[in-house]
Amino acid sequence: MSTTEQDPPLRVSRRATEAGPVAVVTMDRPAARNAMSTAMLVAWLDTLDDLEGDDDVIGLVVAGSSPAFSAGADVREDLADGGRRRMELFTLLYERLALTSLPTVAVLAGAAVGGGVEVAAACDLRVAEPGAWIRFPGVRLGWPVGTARTIGLVGLGTARDWVLSSRDVGLDELVTSGFVQRSVAAGAGLDEAVAWLAMVGSRNRDTVAVLKRLFNDSSGLRDRVMFENDALRATAESGPLPPGLDVDVPRTIRPRRR
Repeated sequence: MSTTEQDPPLRVSRRATEAGPVAVVTMDRPAARNAMSTAMLVAWLDTLDDLEGDDDVIGLVVAGSSPAFSAGADVREDLADGGRRRMELFTLLYERLALTSLPTVAVLAGAAVGGGVEVAAACDLRVAEPGAWIRFPGVRLGWPVGTARTIGLVGLGTARDWVLSSRDVGLDELVTSGFVQRSVAAGAGLDEAVAWLAMVGSRNRDTVAVLKRLFNDSSGLRDRVMFENDALRATAESGPLPPGLDVDVPRTIRPRRR
């Protein structure tokens, strides 16, 4: 395990609004730049179970403790099974966040890398503070990830640029591309996120849930998430693809419909 594994990996709090309470989930491993360990992923899924079962909660804010949103997977964690269980947890988190009926907002401050970008991209809205930036490192590390959510947010051309190059993408480009919907002053991200969720929460809740499902299905997001998750699970079974090796995605992988 990493040296900070014993620390509580998530902080969950609530912000009161006139429409109802907003849950704020903060990835809280600042010494590891909020890298996601197995313990954090388990805590994430347990937290989503609790929040989705709470009829009072009107929305979810996702944030990271300073100095980063999240550095992605914890590369220092000792993984006895080669990372297969942790990858399964990652895919479940990506799916749950993308398809939850709860309105969601990610507050980007500092770096969001790898799995951190995927968590932010799975949310309905992204608010960014000065200095926010992202990177998709999967192509360097042999993991076929970065397509499912990004295509629908910034378009195929820009998604290819970011994911295939694995370059750093700064705040100005995140805003002009449409990846970030709100650019705010330092320290103002949480208030902006809560304000948007309070506005959405004042609408008809059942209709919001139906519209979220329609957005997911009409845009093809549900199929893209399932397809990419299958690719990640298959890669976890066989080991990461060597960088630069041109191979086909396993033929057993097909989009799944529900």
